[in-house]
Amino acid sequence: MNIGQLFHRVVNTGTSRQEESLAKVTRMVNTFSVITIALCLLFGAFIYLGTGKLDLLIPAYIEAGLFLGVLLLNAANKPVLASIAFVAINNVAIVYFSAVMGMLTEVHLLFLFLLGASLMIFRTRTLVVASIVVAVVSVIACEINYYHALITPMEMGHDQQFLIRWITLPAILLLDVATIFLYVRKLKTLNTKLTKATDEKTIFVRETSHEIRNPLNAIYGISQDLMMKVHKEERYNDIRPEIEHLYSATHNVLQIINNVLAISKIEDGAAHAIHPESFNIRELISDKIIVYQYIADLRGIKIRADIAEDMPCYILADKNKLAQVLNNLLFNAIKFTRTNSLISVGVSHEGSQWQFLVKDQGQGIPDADLVTLFTPFKSGKSDFEGTGLGLPITKKYVEMMGGKITVTSIPEEGATFIVRLPLTVSEAPSPAQGGWMELTLHKGLKSLVIDDNEMSQVVLSNFLRRLGFTTMVAGSGAEGINKAMDEKPDLIFIDSYMPGLSGKDTLQKLGDIPALKNIPVIAVSGDAFQESIDDMLGAGAREYISKPIDLKLLNNTVNKVLFQ
Repeated sequence: MNIGQLFHRVVNTGTSRQEESLAKVTRMVNTFSVITIALCLLFGAFIYLGTGKLDLLIPAYIEAGLFLGVLLLNAANKPVLASIAFVAINNVAIVYFSAVMGMLTEVHLLFLFLLGASLMIFRTRTLVVASIVVAVVSVIACEINYYHALITPMEMGHDQQFLIRWITLPAILLLDVATIFLYVRKLKTLNTKLTKATDEKTIFVRETSHEIRNPLNAIYGISQDLMMKVHKEERYNDIRPEIEHLYSATHNVLQIINNVLAISKIEDGAAHAIHPESFNIRELISDKIIVYQYIADLRGIKIRADIAEDMPCYILADKNKLAQVLNNLLFNAIKFTRTNSLISVGVSHEGSQWQFLVKDQGQGIPDADLVTLFTPFKSGKSDFEGTGLGLPITKKYVEMMGGKITVTSIPEEGATFIVRLPLTVSEAPSPAQGGWMELTLHKGLKSLVIDDNEMSQVVLSNFLRRLGFTTMVAGSGAEGINKAMDEKPDLIFIDSYMPGLSGKDTLQKLGDIPALKNIPVIAVSGDAFQESIDDMLGAGAREYISKPIDLKLLNNTVNKVLFQ
């Protein structure tokens, strides 16, 4: 057995029956113990040959023997006791050699070694803190002895002093450098694992979101279609409550999926961009109340808006993030207000700031819960399921827009969430949009839907027919290109994920055909991540709609593409 094999065997002493995380700690303790044993034996002998003093040789060899005991403790599968012994022996050695050699050598430089070792070898907060405290006490004890000379250092000649100094300093620095090296390597390993875990989480969220959004697109689309029918035709009045329940439930699921996606983007740093646009704040509030009133009806709750008369009609802000904030606060209020109560939405402004508040009439928020109110995955009990992500996302978005969110709560009377944001009045408002039932008809125009999912074809085709389009469908990119050549549609909708030609590839091929390159294309996909959106827009799509498709959003997007 050569020296390398022997070293490897000693370093791995006691690790055969341990899980990998504990085995790494054991290897680290064994490695430092072997290094310290070698230094004690080697430098102890050198110092004795140079000074002839047994007061340094014997303690050095005793220290080596004690560290051999650390190896034996690990061999006996007592890693925690071995780690404690390792730290204790080092502290005793620091105090002893500091006392007998005085200020001759900087023994207390080993504090850096002990600090790094404590952070790496102990797995519990208590042992880490205790180890650091003991090390600090040891260093303080050394300094007190230096100052008061409680223990008289041994006498040595000038040459002996320098010999000891130049023998011990390299040993101390070697331990410090080894500690730094191992600690940096540990941090790099943890960073690699964290990066890999983050990438895997992003992939999981992305794929799961895409897989859920496709079937949800069918459910949500059908529920919207049925809602339009029951509100326009009296013969469906007997099933109107069930349809409203279906719409509310699917909207709830969509809200949860959007929140999971939003928190993932925030954690990945992908949600930091602000995209201000001009919009009518009264219409935004009205639209949200219309949607959430159907959900609130399940519990007999009414939502009322109170917008100050002097509030500017059009403002410049990130409409999408503001809409998400409103979604989360309204849904939260519906979850926790009392049955048959009132939710108030107030909007006002003062100087360069404007605010909106959402007030419920629930039981209020206990003081203990206010502390963790904006902590992810902390969800209170209610009749509605949730992930506990809505309020953390809301707080993050409000802060990204330069604002602040506060909450007040009165027991048995309810809670009020107040969002304050910078006010920028818009002088170039976007065209006004109607309620969610008011659609623009495009009679005489033809549309082509390219999607390999048949149910998605049906949902989008039904929506487009409601908008007045004559609609054709294709199940692949190649088929879509052929139909586009034959029919020359006025508008094309294309999914991003398809077998064979992907949505991006199909877009590029459409752009290469002179007869088709000027036909506007809207990408429709279950992938709501920004990279996919940017890919499709970069490939030539005019707009991007994430599934499940909202009918009003589709209506507004079609108008934007056709009339721009």
